[in-house]
Parts: sequence; C-alpha cells; structure tokens
Amino acid sequence: MNFHHLDDVNKKAILERTFPKLGKCIKQTAGMCGDIYVFDQGEYVVPRFVCAKIPKPLSSSEPTEINKRFVKELGYQVKWSEHIFVHWAFDFNEILGTPLALFRYWDGDLDSAMIIGELDELHKLSIMSYVCSGLSHCYNNGLICHQDLKPANIFIRDAAKQCRDLPDLNIYKLPLVADFGLANAFYDSAVYAGTRPYMAPEQWNEKPLSSKTDVFALGVILYELMSGGLHPVGIKLRDFWPVPLAGESKKWTGSKPWKKWSTKETDKIKNINSTLVDSEVIDLIKLMLNQEPDDRPSINEVLDSLLEIIKLKCEKSYVQIEFLINHYNEEVSGEALSSRWPHLFVQWEKFSGKFG
Repeated sequence: MNFHHLDDVNKKAILERTFPKLGKCIKQTAGMCGDIYVFDQGEYVVPRFVCAKIPKPLSSSEPTEINKRFVKELGYQVKWSEHIFVHWAFDFNEILGTPLALFRYWDGDLDSAMIIGELDELHKLSIMSYVCSGLSHCYNNGLICHQDLKPANIFIRDAAKQCRDLPDLNIYKLPLVADFGLANAFYDSAVYAGTRPYMAPEQWNEKPLSSKTDVFALGVILYELMSGGLHPVGIKLRDFWPVPLAGESKKWTGSKPWKKWSTKETDKIKNINSTLVDSEVIDLIKLMLNQEPDDRPSINEVLDSLLEIIKLKCEKSYVQIEFLINHYNEEVSGEALSSRWPHLFVQWEKFSGKFG
C-alpha cells in the first residue's frame, strides 16, 4: 500500500492509527515540498498541537530521490536544532514506507500576522532582529543560503501568552525560521529557485548564492512588514500574487516582471511612502536590496542596524531584545546530537540510514 495513493480521509485515518499518542488529525495543509498533517494531543498536553511533515511525490523525480532530498533538509535542521529562533523536528518515523518528521505546530506565521494587522512597530523590528539571530546561528553551522525566506516560512510564537510577568513591551512575538526545503539547493543540486517576489538577482541569473542572497529576501520582507504589505516593486503583494484579486492585473503571476525588477531595476523601492516607513529603515532596506551581493550588509550587520533603530525608539525594548538574543545564543551548547539528545540521535541514525 502506498500512502500517497490514499484519499485524504484514509490518510488521516491511517496516521491516527499508526500514531495514536498524537491524538486526532484535525487539519491538512501543504507547503512547497511537503504535506502537513496537524494533530491535537488534547488540552492537557504540552505542546497541544504537533504536525507531521511528509514529502510530496513529484512526477519529475523518483520516490527515492524525493526521500533523499527530504532527509537532507532534515539533516540541516538537526544541525541547527538547538536555537530558539529555528524550527526543527523532534522525531523521525515512517508511514507505509514513506518518511515522516514530527514538529511542534505553530498556528501562526508572519504572513498571517501581517494580514491580521496585529503587529506594532516594535513587534516588527524585534521579529526581524530575532530572525537575523536565528539565521546567524544557521550560517555558523553549515547553512550557505536558505533560498526561500518569506513571511509564510517564518512561524510566530507569542511568548507573552506562555510566560507570566514579562515586562510590558511589545517584543515577545518570537519567530522561528522554517522550511529548509531549498536550503543550500544551489550547491547540492544546482537548484537556484526560491519564491519569485523574494528572489535576489543572483538566483535569477544562477550565480553562486550566499547569506547575502537571504539578506536580499529579508530586505523585501522588512519593507513588506513595515509598509503594511507593500512589496518594494510598488504593489500590495497579496492583491496581485500568487493569485490576483478579482479585477486586478495578472502581470505578477508570471516570472518575467519579477526577474526584471530583481535583475534590471537599480532603484528597487518604488513610490516610497515615508509616512509608512521611517527613513532609517528605508536606508537599511536599500542596502539590503543592493544589486550586487558584496554591496549588501552581512546578516550580523543587519542585526546591528535593527538594534540601533530599536534603541532610538525605545531604550527599554532595546535592552531586553539584546539580552534575549545573547541569552538564547549562550543557551546553544554546541554538543553533538548524540550527547545532548540521545533518543533523537538514535531515531535520526535509523531514519537517515533508511531514507537518505
């Protein structure tokens, strides 16, 4: 029996029977490279919600090759699994011969937070600072380029709802960088792709990628976040892409306009509205969107600039954010997985040996 040949009802049923401790399968979603099944473990269990990620079948690739890519993605995440600002799996298994990874499920991401409009200025700047911190950890441990940074790939956990007696500051929405399905893909598989509105010139031109490629994507995200959903190209992104609203142009559903903006336009930010985005932030974004990777700031330089901007706006927030970043960096032990998490190490060795 092939798991992917089952209908959705039977997929959920067999997952519940195979993993009864996970509770009831309440939701199914899909990412670029995998299907996600969300489980409710019950109101008295922490965490209450977990999810299983299963690689998608592709007509262009054999199942063994898809499984190897999935294992490679998870292998990278295992390396970065200690950092609070990085999303990682806590168990590895299989279902009817198909590999499966279990993650804590976060019911919100940066994209949905932007749509809801629940973030104030300090929330936004602190989130981007934490993202830079998480990515810096990954770069120090083998990540060359994420390749697919976008709001939907940054999960959000609200620490203010989980912890009591925190200072009254809007800095406790903590991000987790997620979906490493394309991480280092240019190096491993000669795949340069990402998500079109966030792709740097070197991705379109299929030149070597680096952390500066991710800095470009973060520049787009920062502008989108601070401007209320505007892309630097001058459109409200969700109104035109990936599916335009009724009556709106379909121009941006193709690749050519995005490639032209990224690779040809020297002035990346169109129709700047200074009432929406402060000049200090605009100046930083312009640097992040520079045409040449060497002209962009490093991830740590972006972090330093964000902290300086926060400091100008609220000294107390700056002090607390800097403390949290330093604290969580110091929490990373640097020990091998076999020492710090023996059970997961055994599961990973078995899992990667079979499917990798």
